[in-house]
Amino acid sequence: MKNYRLTVHVANQPKVDTRAPKSSPRQKGEQKTAVDRAREEAKKAKSNTPQESSKGRFKVYNTLSSYHKTKDDCMKRLAEIKTRYDIQLGNDHNKADKYGKELYNISFVK
Repeated sequence: MKNYRLTVHVANQPKVDTRAPKSSPRQKGEQKTAVDRAREEAKKAKSNTPQESSKGRFKVYNTLSSYHKTKDDCMKRLAEIKTRYDIQLGNDHNKADKYGKELYNISFVK
C-alpha cells in the first residue's frame, strides 16, 4: 500500500483551452451510418447552447500529485520533477513560513 502523497505546485504552465476540438484517431471496428452521425450532431447542437462557466474557458494545470511507499521515493520523484518543471515559490506575505520557498508537500495517507 502506498502511504505517502507528494504534491508539487509547478510554475510557468501554459493555459489549456477547454473548448478546443478534440482530435480523435480513426475508429476501428463498427462505423456509424450517416443517419446516426446526423442525429448525434443534432443532439449536440441542441445541448451546446452558449453557456459560459463561472470558471471560464481556459485552465492552467499547475499541480502534480503522486503516491509513494516511502519518503525517499517521494524525494526521488521530487528531484525528477525539479529537472523537468519550475517549482512555484511562495509569494504570500501573510504566510511567512512559505514565503520564498518551493511549494511542495509530502503527506501521510492511509
